[in-house]
Amino acid sequence: MRIFPLVPRFGLLFVLLSVGCGGQGSASRPTAATRADFPPYQGHATRLFDDLIDANAVGLADVVSKPHTDPVLRARVQAAEAVARVRVATVTVDSAGGKPIYRLSLALGGGWIVRRGFSDDHVEVSIRSDSPAFGVVKWLDTRLIGRTFMGFFRRYAGTEDIELRFHLSADSPDVHAAVREAAALSEVSGK
Repeated sequence: MRIFPLVPRFGLLFVLLSVGCGGQGSASRPTAATRADFPPYQGHATRLFDDLIDANAVGLADVVSKPHTDPVLRARVQAAEAVARVRVATVTVDSAGGKPIYRLSLALGGGWIVRRGFSDDHVEVSIRSDSPAFGVVKWLDTRLIGRTFMGFFRRYAGTEDIELRFHLSADSPDVHAAVREAAALSEVSGK
């Protein structure tokens, strides 16, 4: 598809719609969205979208959780802007100030359960050395490529930009069922 002949026709609108975004992670954002459109990342939000990969999701936990009775999972689904099965497409590592920053490119498959304000089928999350997911990502590194998770995403007002926060859970039938139930309850209650 040739894009450039369309630019004069649609002008500034087309250019604005095609601009990407940055931050803690990047995701689809409404073109006119500003930091003021998103809540601050504080309080209960830091527990729901904790930038963590569940130990169960990568086979590191001795105790199996019960997602169906997990109140945090239910609250996470109800507060999320996007919940979907995700696949790790790429893992790259950069360095800032001598400290590694992993970047995980996540393909959000067709299995959307919650989708409010996200239009892309791809997000990138940054994992810094102080992130709760850093140990898991460093240990697995490129072995994460191809792994699937149940991903929960929400954008927050950062200090300079809009930041994408996340939580990755196991891609299992139990988690899928609990997430679908929480999403259905959210729709019924109007949350």
